Amino acid sequence: MPCKLRSKYLEASSPFSLFDALMPRLQLRRAGILLLWLAGAVAPVYAQINQSFDGRPWNVSSGNLSVSFIQASPIGAFPRPDFLEAPPSVESQRHLKSLGLVANEDYIAWGAVERKPGQWSWKQHDTVEQVLHQAGLKYVVYNWAHFPPVWLRDQRKEDRTLMRCLEHGEEANYLSIFDPRTIEWYDHFYKALHDHFGSRIDDVYACILGPYGEGNYPLMVPDWVKMGHCHEGYWCGDAFAIKAFQTAMKQRYSRVARLNRAWGTDHRSFDEIRPPKELANEKFRPSPTAFLTAQDKRSWLDFITWYHQAIIDFAGRSVQTVLKYFPAEKVRLKPGGNATGVNPISWGTYCPGYAKMAQAYHIVLQPADCQGAVFGDKWVGTAYQFYGVKECTEPAGGLDAPSFARRMFSDASCGAAQLFTYEFETHAADIQRYVHLFTGKPGDTEIAVYCPTTLYRLGGNLQPTIGAGYPLRDLCEFDVLDELLIADGALTTKRYRAFILFQAGIVEQPILDKIDAFRRSGGKVIAVGDALIKNVEGQVWPGAARIAHVAPLKNGQDWLKELSVQIAGYKGVDGQLDGLWTCRRHNQVFVFNSTAKPAETKIDGQVVAIAPYSIWFNQPVALKH
Repeated sequence: MPCKLRSKYLEASSPFSLFDALMPRLQLRRAGILLLWLAGAVAPVYAQINQSFDGRPWNVSSGNLSVSFIQASPIGAFPRPDFLEAPPSVESQRHLKSLGLVANEDYIAWGAVERKPGQWSWKQHDTVEQVLHQAGLKYVVYNWAHFPPVWLRDQRKEDRTLMRCLEHGEEANYLSIFDPRTIEWYDHFYKALHDHFGSRIDDVYACILGPYGEGNYPLMVPDWVKMGHCHEGYWCGDAFAIKAFQTAMKQRYSRVARLNRAWGTDHRSFDEIRPPKELANEKFRPSPTAFLTAQDKRSWLDFITWYHQAIIDFAGRSVQTVLKYFPAEKVRLKPGGNATGVNPISWGTYCPGYAKMAQAYHIVLQPADCQGAVFGDKWVGTAYQFYGVKECTEPAGGLDAPSFARRMFSDASCGAAQLFTYEFETHAADIQRYVHLFTGKPGDTEIAVYCPTTLYRLGGNLQPTIGAGYPLRDLCEFDVLDELLIADGALTTKRYRAFILFQAGIVEQPILDKIDAFRRSGGKVIAVGDALIKNVEGQVWPGAARIAHVAPLKNGQDWLKELSVQIAGYKGVDGQLDGLWTCRRHNQVFVFNSTAKPAETKIDGQVVAIAPYSIWFNQPVALKH
């Protein structure tokens, strides 16, 4: 089934607008419980529900509580005086617990609970906490500290900085991640949260930015809070942001003369440096052809790499602040998602970077958009495994029963350990049936696919690589190696025997050197098609003459057939193009039938029948903590 959340980044193959892409998430994240009820009313049931199922080993969780309270608060999209959202009943929550639910999330917005300086009102959330604990569920707080209270936003402007866009020089109602005072305001909120609730909070999220407090730069989502001037764009126009960019470039180049040689500029000092002037034009869209020279490309790459890292660094500071008040085993982070592939570069949701940041803190990351989108799931999951981060998956939009089963297969094979869903009761039967596959360990494979990170940062269209992930998954289990992982040593023959390149037209030279080293040590590098491979400076990679090539993607399934010969016998290779996706972990095997028809196949000498859009497995494996 096609995924409902699409990326505007894939404009070459998708007509969806940004708002259309976000709508499934909006529909589920608003307080309209009727939407969730309707979804459950029409969804087909594929398994019998066990009325006494324990989801604790997988921390099965849901959430969307107190959203109407935020909407009606002074910062909300629809402010109303003295409004409190009715909590769910204890009986309804006990019923969900009996089906396996472990935790429910309550959304707490700073601007809704501190409406006057120093005057905190927790009545809404005290009531929700009491209901969940009476029902035997964990009370989990998802924090919104990024939208400041009205008194700070409008009346004490000298004490805060808001995010400012480069396109128009105007502010959104998000606190600037570049102003050091922002993290002090976050601390102010987290301390008050801890002082009030203490140990009554079972888990707590660190807030980042974005419309949902995740790892995005500002995006216009108008149905939750008043966002001010907001749009998809580049949000580093405030004075603190400009200074941060200048400081980063000084650290990178040391002397302005070096930067000038790299960029083809004539700056007299680092104080003259600004983000790319093209971004002042709201119609500008980066693309490999938009940067005419190697120096133009280098200037843009330096900017966008810094821009992505800036919000990741802020997320790290937010985590550190929460850890002052709560133990690591309670702290979680929602870094955002991948829009079923790779997010638009302006969003700033560079998933592997969040994994690398989080490894030092031993917290759980909960990425969105986990819908069984093979390349996107592997891009995230491989990074989490490499950096040793526990993953709890979360979809951004509504999933029907076949899509949810595909999601569970993909999550399990990527190494997810926990599961979150907005539609718990709708999918409780499949959760009970398959969640034991969430062991925190990925499928065994010796195949890796290259994520063309340099091309992505230059605004290139990654759809050929993303789309190829689906037929390739039929052939084999594979990991996805982003350039960050490759730079950190992930591409080694100790783990992989084959490395597949779908799009490698432009690659950073140090990454090409790593690929060369992998080949020299015995690894097989396979390029799909015969396009020239160059570095950012435009030099052709000599190593291309010493790697294997298969037919281009445009030749139907020829590339798959030729590739199957190249990787035959490697660990993770199923070898059959039959619509059955296979995952092996030591002695455990599970298979997803991605087709609409029943299938029969042979697994380790045993003939098995697999219903459409269902998962067959040979044995359950208990999760080890």
